[in-house]
Amino acid sequence: MKYPVLNLIITVFLFWLTIQIGRSSEEYLSYFLILTIGIMHGSNDISLIKVIQTNKTKSYRFLLLYIAFVILAILAFFLFPFFALMSFVVISCYHFGEQHYHHLIKKRNTTSLLFFISYGSLIFGLLFYFNFDATSAIIQELTNVILSEQQFLYFLTVGGGATLITTLLNWNNFTSDFSYFQELFLLVLFTLLFQLAILLWAFAIYFVVWHSLPSLMDQIKVLYGDSSKINFINYIKSSFIYWLVSILGLVILYFSTRYFEINFITIFFAFLAAITVPHVIVMYFLNKN
Repeated sequence: MKYPVLNLIITVFLFWLTIQIGRSSEEYLSYFLILTIGIMHGSNDISLIKVIQTNKTKSYRFLLLYIAFVILAILAFFLFPFFALMSFVVISCYHFGEQHYHHLIKKRNTTSLLFFISYGSLIFGLLFYFNFDATSAIIQELTNVILSEQQFLYFLTVGGGATLITTLLNWNNFTSDFSYFQELFLLVLFTLLFQLAILLWAFAIYFVVWHSLPSLMDQIKVLYGDSSKINFINYIKSSFIYWLVSILGLVILYFSTRYFEINFITIFFAFLAAITVPHVIVMYFLNKN
């Protein structure tokens, strides 16, 4: 079964599941999916760096740069939390849009990059607006800045308008596989889902089903040639140690929440931000090549 048909079936099933289960179950499932598939899809960046940079010297430089970005992202959330959070959102908007559409774009150019950012902004806008209470609470705890429901609506409106404009600009740049009806249907489905689900569960569904899984399959094809079961197992083996280090780091942060007197979900999103930024850079160069 081809993607995104499988993604769509999984999403519809999770939509049904959202109606059946309670808030606590949504939270447990969210952490499970994000900590397994979600974190795993970014745990093989070291191998991808070797693919991007065949020159060993440049590869080591890229690796050092990667580590530096992780450290800088962590420090930024302590020193400049609001700037770090806004930067993370913008970078994530681009990253989500790129993963969703990079295979449906004929030529990467300025308008396609703007389309990626716009679509990602629309997804985050829907996610934030329909869960504005929880989103605002996390932002306030991280940055001491309080955002209103109206401001989230502005963000959603800008994301929607920009997506419409950049879609028209890329009209002739989409491949024949691009389906306007399918994309519109997905947006309606995401809107309904984000209204029903809590913030963490809504984020987990999109992050895992529509971002992490497709990205993981792309990476397996790049590293091993095809996405067979054997290569999937090889991918897990090669990324396991990096995934384990990430999980151990999160465990340390979990026990640190008592010291910082901050909710774990806030630390959790900050942790995701710290490991996302360098991963976005790796995937940008990978898709560019």
